[in-house]
Amino acid sequence: MGKMKIYKLIALAIVLIIASTGLWGCFKKNEATQDPPKIEIEKPKDEGIKENESPENQADTQVKESVGVFEGDLAPDFSLLDREGNEIRLSDLRDKVVLIKFWTTWCVYCTYELPYVQEVYEQYKDKDLVVLAVNVLAAEKIEMEEVNRFLDEKGYTFPVLFDVDGQASVQYKVRGLPTTYIIDKNGRIAEFVTGAMEKAVMIEKIENVMNK
Repeated sequence: MGKMKIYKLIALAIVLIIASTGLWGCFKKNEATQDPPKIEIEKPKDEGIKENESPENQADTQVKESVGVFEGDLAPDFSLLDREGNEIRLSDLRDKVVLIKFWTTWCVYCTYELPYVQEVYEQYKDKDLVVLAVNVLAAEKIEMEEVNRFLDEKGYTFPVLFDVDGQASVQYKVRGLPTTYIIDKNGRIAEFVTGAMEKAVMIEKIENVMNK
């Protein structure tokens, strides 16, 4: 069994346990949580091409770079499907500020916040901001079709991705809903909030990241 398949099974098990035991909270505004741990990956050094050394050989020289969910960390990459079945990969959105919001339909504070997400999306959609509302489908109490119906009935048009197996939620150490990450143009985590935000707070955080 491949490592990726094992990882997905572990992620699914964690999400199902959390959802079934009620440990996955639906947090009020800006409820604090403990900072999650980091992980590390290998990244090639950028030292230029040495004499008699090809770019391929240069790529073999590596240095560790921190990937995690602390502010300043390189954001964990993920690839999820949107409502139309298109694959969206976070790493393809470099040079854009990305607002990632993990949510479910049963979370009261998520549904409270979604109208603000729609307003922010409409305000910034022609600027360098990408909104990704990640529905944690693995923890939902309804099927994907019903989630789409909910979105249509509310008139929400912001981009929605489906975390079907809970892998992205585990990558981002999501312990409560809603959880928001703002990723800067370099692919690094600039803001982290657990709990619902008022529109003014959301915009303030977005502007702070966009103006850096």
